[in-house]
Amino acid sequence: MTNEVQSRRRGTRVSKDGRSVSVRLRVDRRDYEFARAWAAVHAEADPQGTAEEQLEGYLAMALMQRRAESGWTPPPEIEALFTTGKSAGNPQNPLDDSIPF
Repeated sequence: MTNEVQSRRRGTRVSKDGRSVSVRLRVDRRDYEFARAWAAVHAEADPQGTAEEQLEGYLAMALMQRRAESGWTPPPEIEALFTTGKSAGNPQNPLDDSIPF
C-alpha cells in the first residue's frame, strides 16, 4: 500500500476531473455553531449559504496561508490540473477586473 493511500480515509473520493476531493470531517460543535451563525449573518446576500460552506471557506483560507508560509508546492501532476492557461475576466473589456463570478 502506498503512502498516498495510507494517509487518507477510506470514504475520501476524488472528483472525476481530479480538482476536488470530498471528505468527511469532524469539527468541534462550537466551531460548527459559529459557522452556522456566520452563515446566518450572510443570509441576506446568500440565503442558501450553509455552515458547511463557511467551514470549507475557513479551511481553504487556513490551508492557503499555511501553503504560502511553508513554500509547499503540489506535485506536477496535481498542479497540471489547475493550469489551464486561461485567465479570468474579459480581455476585450478594459473595465473587467478579472474577478470570476
